[in-house]
Amino acid sequence: MLYQKFIRLIESHAEQLTSKWVKEVKNNPATKGYKNIDDKILHKRAFDDFQRLGNILLHDDPTFRDQAAHFMKLGKDRAAEGLKLSEVMFAFILSRAVLWNFVIDQGIINNTLDLRQALEFYQKVTNFYDKASYFIARGYENINTKSDKFLHDEAFIEQTVKAVTKWFIKEIK
Repeated sequence: MLYQKFIRLIESHAEQLTSKWVKEVKNNPATKGYKNIDDKILHKRAFDDFQRLGNILLHDDPTFRDQAAHFMKLGKDRAAEGLKLSEVMFAFILSRAVLWNFVIDQGIINNTLDLRQALEFYQKVTNFYDKASYFIARGYENINTKSDKFLHDEAFIEQTVKAVTKWFIKEIK
C-alpha cells in the first residue's frame, strides 16, 4: 500500500527532511528565536521526531495518550528556552510542510488511486500534527510548574486527552 511507502520514505529520508527543516526554521521570519539555538541541537530534535513519526502513524492511537506527555514536555521545554509560543507552533507547522512537500516531490503519486491514498495519508498526518500542537501548547502553558510532575499526573493527562479527543474523534467518524 502507498501509505506504508510514504512512511518508509519519511523514515529513510529523515536526515534530508531534518536538514531542510533546520534551514527553514533558521531562516523564517516567523521563527526568529530559533536562530539562537545551535544547529546540532535542532537537528537532533527534528531527526528524532521524523524517525519516529512513521511508528506513531502506523500504530494510530486515537486518544493520543502515549504521545501527550512527550509533546507537553516539548512545549514546556521550548517555553523554558525563551521561545515564543507563536515561534514554537510555526516551527511545528514548518515540520509538516517540509514533510508533505518532500512526499509530493518524490513523484510516487501517479494515478487517481495514488492521489486518494496520498490524501488519506495527508489527513492522518494533519490529524497527528493538530493533536500534537494542542499538547505542545498545554505544555507551554505549564512553564511555571516547578517540575514535570504534571506530565505523569494521570488525572491531568486524562483531562487533557479527553479535551482533544472529545471533538476530534467525532470529526473523524
